[in-house]
Amino acid sequence: MPNAVVMTGYGPPEVLKWASAPLREPGEGQIRIKVKAAGISPTDLVLRAGYVKEVFPLPPNAVLGFEAAGTVDAVGPGVTGTSIGDGVTALLVSLGGYAEYAVASIWTRKPDTVSWIDAAALPSSAEAAIGVLRQLKVKSGETLLLFGGGGSVGIIATQLAVARGIKVISAVSEHDETLARELGATPVRYGTGVAGRVRALGAVDAVFDAAGQGVLADAIALAGGPKRVITLSDPAAADFGVTLSEPTPDRAPGALDETIALLADGRLRLRAHTSMPMQQAAEAHRQLESGNTHERIILTLE
Repeated sequence: MPNAVVMTGYGPPEVLKWASAPLREPGEGQIRIKVKAAGISPTDLVLRAGYVKEVFPLPPNAVLGFEAAGTVDAVGPGVTGTSIGDGVTALLVSLGGYAEYAVASIWTRKPDTVSWIDAAALPSSAEAAIGVLRQLKVKSGETLLLFGGGGSVGIIATQLAVARGIKVISAVSEHDETLARELGATPVRYGTGVAGRVRALGAVDAVFDAAGQGVLADAIALAGGPKRVITLSDPAAADFGVTLSEPTPDRAPGALDETIALLADGRLRLRAHTSMPMQQAAEAHRQLESGNTHERIILTLE
C-alpha cells in the first residue's frame, strides 16, 4: 500500500503521521495523480486543530491537502483530453494531497515552464481568490479591503483585483508592506487600530478576510454591514452573520485554467515558498504555526 500523511485525530501537529493508506481508484470524471508536490494552506492548520470541526467534520484517518501536482497515474471513466503520464496540477476539494497518490476531479495541464513546486502552490489559493472575488461581486471602481494581503490567497487576489480596476487596501504586517505596494495595493498596518487607518483612506465597498484572525467586527463596521464581508476560515463567521466561503466545486470554475496560464506567462506572482519532504508534514505545520515563517511550505516527494 502507498503512504500518506494520516491525521490520527484533531489536535497539535503531532497528530499527523506518515503511514500506509489505501490506494483509491478514480471514479467517473476523475484522475489519480502520482504526487510530486503538495501545498499546505492555512485552512489545513485550522482543520487539523479542530477549530471548524462542527462545520467541516473530517473522517477518521483523513489526509489533508487541497492541492497537489504530479503525473497522471490512472484515468477514470468519462475523462477526455488527459492521458496517463501527463503533468497536472489539481484542486482537491475533498482533500488528500499529503499522499503518494491523490484522486482529483478538478485539474489542469501543467505547462513545462511551471515547476512542480509552483504548480502545487497555485490551486487552492487561486481558487479561493477567484471564488471570493466572484462571491463579493466586486467590480472596477470599487474599493476592496483585504485582510491577509501578504498571504498566498491575498497575493493572488490583490493581483487579480488590481488588474480589473479595483482599488485594493491591503491589511498586512510590516514585513509585507513593500510587497503590497509592488502588487498595486495600498498597504495599511494590520493590528490594533486598523479600522481607523482604513477609514482614513476612504470608504470600503467589500471586505475579503483571507487571514481568519478575528477581524470580522472591524470588517462589518467598515463595509457597513455583513452582506459584502466574506471570510475564508474564521470559525466565528456565523456569529457575525458573515459568509464562511467553502471550497466547493462550483465556487470558481475555470480558476485553475485562468491562473496557470498567467503563471506560465510570468504575469502572476506567488507567495514566496520553500519546500520540505512530505514525511515532515508535522514539522512543517509546527513551523507555520510558530508565526516565525514568512514563506509558504510545499511538501515534496522524490
